[in-house]
Amino acid sequence: MVEGNPRVQQGFGERIDLLLQKSVRAASRLVKERQKEAREKGMHQEPPSFEEFNALVNELMENGKRTDLDRLRNLSMKELFEQTWSQKLRNYAIQRQIKDAYDALVRRSKRDS
Repeated sequence: MVEGNPRVQQGFGERIDLLLQKSVRAASRLVKERQKEAREKGMHQEPPSFEEFNALVNELMENGKRTDLDRLRNLSMKELFEQTWSQKLRNYAIQRQIKDAYDALVRRSKRDS
């Protein structure tokens, strides 16, 4: 268990929140682009399942996490970042944010079709 500076951990938490927001927006944007391309070709494309959307968000977040970890030089800082990451991802609010973004995407998709 890594004991860290609460301010550093808070900074990591804020960084993780930002990564989540960026990842959710990027995943939504990718899905909308795919649907737009399908419409332009005269095809209808259903929105992905929640599991597919969640996997896309997680993939984007993992890419950001690797980038952030690569920037950290100190092993204890990397461990603290990993610990903060694990705590954040278990947080209900994080899961709720992904679900809300997915629900908005599905509503928009139904409206546009």
